[in-house]
Amino acid sequence: MRTFIAIELEPELRRPLVRLLRESLPPSRDVRWCNENQLHLTLKFLGEVRDAQLAAVCEVAAAAAATVAPFPISLCGLGGFPGPGSPRVLWCGVDDPTGGCQRWVSAADPRLAALGFEREQRAFKPHITLGRSRSPAGARVFRDVLQSVPPPQTGTMNVTHVIVFESRLLPRGAEYHPLASIPLGTPSR
Repeated sequence: MRTFIAIELEPELRRPLVRLLRESLPPSRDVRWCNENQLHLTLKFLGEVRDAQLAAVCEVAAAAAATVAPFPISLCGLGGFPGPGSPRVLWCGVDDPTGGCQRWVSAADPRLAALGFEREQRAFKPHITLGRSRSPAGARVFRDVLQSVPPPQTGTMNVTHVIVFESRLLPRGAEYHPLASIPLGTPSR
């Protein structure tokens, strides 16, 4: 099954993003906008995980979570990957003032590599994906958004756990199903 580990957004962060998606982002056949059920902060995308590996993945996620106390995050601006000149992904940035996301990633990545999952080569940048471009015209839509749409105003949420998700690819888009919820700051047994 396709699997990733992420932070699920509480309503105070989700609501302004849903409002942004519904009211401020232009409809375009050249862009696939996320729906509100797809909004999350990915810590690690694993790809295909065999059923026999799932328990070990959850153990690694728990071991990494045990090293990180709960921490605050908030939203902080819009951006694009790989860059604002020709973005293929539009995202909302996440302010992580205590570095909790990075600490979890740093603790999990070598353990996941030992299970055979590739280490991330790019620097970790906490963000929430809002849309993906389907063509060069989609990149133009994203550039226009970055120049004209103000970032969402939001409060802060306290991250208390990470979730191991299954991603099911369907014709109407991906659906995410939680497989395990793992509290932060709790030593694994």
